[in-house]
Amino acid sequence: MNGRCEGYSSGSLKWLLLWLLAALPIMTCSLFSSRALGAVSGVTVAVTPDTVLVGDRIHCTIGVRHSANDVVSLEGIDSLSVQPFELINRRQSSAVVSPGTRQERCDFELAVFTIGRQPVPRFTVVLRNNQGKLLTREPYRPSSAVFVRALTDSTMRELRPIKPPVKPMISLLLLLPVVLGVFGIAGVVLLVLFLIKRTVRTSAEKVDPGQVAQRKLRKLGSRLSAGMPPPECYEELSNIMRTFLEKHYRIRALEAVTQEIERDLKKLGVAGFESIMNLLAQADLVKFADSRPDAEESLQSLRKAEEVIRSARIPHSPDE
Repeated sequence: MNGRCEGYSSGSLKWLLLWLLAALPIMTCSLFSSRALGAVSGVTVAVTPDTVLVGDRIHCTIGVRHSANDVVSLEGIDSLSVQPFELINRRQSSAVVSPGTRQERCDFELAVFTIGRQPVPRFTVVLRNNQGKLLTREPYRPSSAVFVRALTDSTMRELRPIKPPVKPMISLLLLLPVVLGVFGIAGVVLLVLFLIKRTVRTSAEKVDPGQVAQRKLRKLGSRLSAGMPPPECYEELSNIMRTFLEKHYRIRALEAVTQEIERDLKKLGVAGFESIMNLLAQADLVKFADSRPDAEESLQSLRKAEEVIRSARIPHSPDE
């Protein structure tokens, strides 16, 4: 009995050893086959934002870890197979995670045009060796999703009435700086105009009317010597004398008649009063009485006018 059991045990052991020897080549081939085919160690999917409006864009990032000796590509996310999404842009980069391991990063920019919860499209990870030989294809269906909202309220069935525009409430404190600024600018402008006017008046007062009149008389004498008619000479002589009297003695002479000028000069006690009146009277005779003096008489009148202007002095008022 014992001999029979021992024989049976030894026979079973022989069969087990034979089976292991037969299975060893198959296990070895499977091991080498799995190494040759390669493997993907991890796939991650991230979507931002998770809630958008119709027509907005989302960013989907897919990361794939794999052996450094293999080449990874993604299939299935393109413009034809990502409905209801539309592929806008795609970028891919690769980085070393650890010795012998790399990570492929694919960034997709997608636009969505369908309302409701929309899952991220499926894709397939394709693994190839350095020679381009296909090693494996692994399909993935991400659990991430995007909720797409409508631009308007879906419960709305009619247009709401248009509200009239609301008038802005402007505070008095806001208007006060503007009012003060306007008044300030106006004050500065008025001050500048006053200073300009004062400067011009001061400059005009510094100009000696006697020198101006003598210069005009000399020019008039040159024109008379060049053939100017005596009546025209007397008309200009009258204007020169009247301008001088008005600016020098501060009387109304340009628009006044000769009698009014005579009355004002008498009040002031002007030296050379008779000579001034004789010149004005002679000019009136030429202008109104058709008197015809010759050139010599006109030159003498010009010389008398120069002497009168040269000897003129500003009279002092009775108060002074």
